[in-house]
Amino acid sequence: MFRIIVNILKGKAKAAFGKPLNGNERFLLTSLFSKTDRIASAIVANNVHPKLIDQNYDFVKLTSSVEANLELFEILLDRFPFFDACLAPSWLGLAGNGLEELGTSMRITPMVDPTPYKFALDKVSFNELTLPENTGYLEKQIRLICEVQDRYAMNAPPIILGAFDLAMLLRGEKLITDFRIYRDYMKASNESIKQKIEKKGDPNFFPKLLEFTTKASIHIGNMYKSQGANMLGIVITDQYANPPLMSPDDFLTYIYPYVENVWKKFKRYRPTVGYMPPSPMVAEQITDYPALSGIASFNNYMFPQDEIGLTSAEYDTQMVELSKKVKIPYQYIIHGKFLRDCSEKELEKELVRVCNMGTEENIPLSIGLVSVPLGTDLSKLDKVIEVIKEYGVYD
Repeated sequence: MFRIIVNILKGKAKAAFGKPLNGNERFLLTSLFSKTDRIASAIVANNVHPKLIDQNYDFVKLTSSVEANLELFEILLDRFPFFDACLAPSWLGLAGNGLEELGTSMRITPMVDPTPYKFALDKVSFNELTLPENTGYLEKQIRLICEVQDRYAMNAPPIILGAFDLAMLLRGEKLITDFRIYRDYMKASNESIKQKIEKKGDPNFFPKLLEFTTKASIHIGNMYKSQGANMLGIVITDQYANPPLMSPDDFLTYIYPYVENVWKKFKRYRPTVGYMPPSPMVAEQITDYPALSGIASFNNYMFPQDEIGLTSAEYDTQMVELSKKVKIPYQYIIHGKFLRDCSEKELEKELVRVCNMGTEENIPLSIGLVSVPLGTDLSKLDKVIEVIKEYGVYD
């Protein structure tokens, strides 16, 4: 935490006197909606397919060794040193979120990010679920984050699954049926309707499971803390509770209370909740909810994309106006499909547009890269930095 505070103070002093910032300072000040020298850039390490970085690494190797994750991370840092933030690696994928330790079996193959193939609640009853211990893939993930924090001059906050995301990965898509039974039961206007709903399933199962996964999320967060991880900026993801699975109104009514319970447990560490709004209108709506008013929920990640993988420029205009209003920085996400398939000229055109938008409105803004798939020419990442350096400088 001391390192982060020092970077913030140094960055503010440099910005006040018009001096250039380093990457850590720039990204931190942007996150705080503070004055900076240019638009910030970020790449999420584990969202780049490992084979694009080095052919010697695959998901079998990366889920077997903490050291392999750190080695690949260093290769990525060396290859792309000019990104302001290269967020901590988690090439363990979903396996690192405690799912195996909670009972969900993971399929791990060389080329595909680890995925569940048999959910915990298809194997055991609810009453047989127990909180995970610090073993297996979860232990590796916690150790990995602690190592990244110790080795590199950057913040690497733990990322834990929120109650709904964790429940989805213990129950699978059956959770949506559970939810609808619960919602319809809660909305039922009379006893006759409730009895009909009860024939479809137990209305109490959904809240019972969410109460358990809330405890599990908090428990896993506390495990990071007990192992010495710096918890500042801990990320709590609840991104599955989104269209088409769930409407924003249903999320806010039925899921948000569980989100807030996890958020409150780590409030002193300035947690950020990764609920991805599907539109600027929803982005504005959720700013009224304390747990959802941070930077992790202020991007275009879940906005509708066109056939080439771009979100609407009109949405960007709305998000910039909202950013100025609520003092939260907008993070523009370049989707992997567009990055893979676009020409260099198409990429430059889009980046210039976004940079001009940020500098003309004079607001802290960042450009992030996620889900960089196989087949992507990684020299395009160099182009991203080149354009930001030329067009993303504030007066």
